[in-house]
Amino acid sequence: MLKKIIEDEYAGNRCHPREWLNPDSAQVLSAFNRLDGKAFSSTVFFFSDETLMHIGGGAAEQYVVFIAQDIDQSLQTLLSADSPDDQQIELVAGGQSGSYPRHQCVAKERARQALAYFSDYGSADPDLAWEVEG
Repeated sequence: MLKKIIEDEYAGNRCHPREWLNPDSAQVLSAFNRLDGKAFSSTVFFFSDETLMHIGGGAAEQYVVFIAQDIDQSLQTLLSADSPDDQQIELVAGGQSGSYPRHQCVAKERARQALAYFSDYGSADPDLAWEVEG
């Protein structure tokens, strides 16, 4: 079960972080569903102090998802079903627009599946494709 959620709400150029301690599954899903790539473009789900999942984006139901373990000693980025290529997608995450490789931008259902597994086990869903660094 998750320890906490931190979501950033942007109003213009101001960021208002919100923290939820010991969230239940409804709060986890609600925080995920608020991601819209505008007011809410970044949410961090903590399984422990050292293990977290960051989900950014939400506009056009496109998301970037990564898991950091042991304070960024290991990073796992969720991959889409698309094969790697040189195409980029513009996505707002953390209030900033950025270019992300197309194969790192995933559909809502894939991000939701990754979050559901992470919430229960604190690790990457083995049924999904991940790029591992570190």
